[in-house]
Amino acid sequence: MPILNIEDAKPGMTLAEAVRNHQGQLLLENGRRITEKSIRIFKSWGIRKLAIKSGPASGEPSENSLATRRAAAIDEGIKDRFADVETDPLMAAIMQAAARQLALRQPKKKTGYGLI
Repeated sequence: MPILNIEDAKPGMTLAEAVRNHQGQLLLENGRRITEKSIRIFKSWGIRKLAIKSGPASGEPSENSLATRRAAAIDEGIKDRFADVETDPLMAAIMQAAARQLALRQPKKKTGYGLI
């Protein structure tokens, strides 16, 4: 169970221990994935270190495999849309630009009411 400085924490990491403020109030439960918002909240409460699980949570895909699958889905969608014009150099450049733009977009994550 690695202990990370809050500055090294990244969204998607899974907590190995619950995070509590100096008053003992629970900020985020053990086993939950941290988000950019939770990192901001931890910093505002003066949390300096986090216990992070080393490796993907059981039964959950790793961030790498999710990114790989997302990239494959983008490539497949782009190829479908540009299938009849792939050989045109201008259209190939447009296809690559579209793929880059889609890769930069972050998928929206749904969160439950009142969750960090």
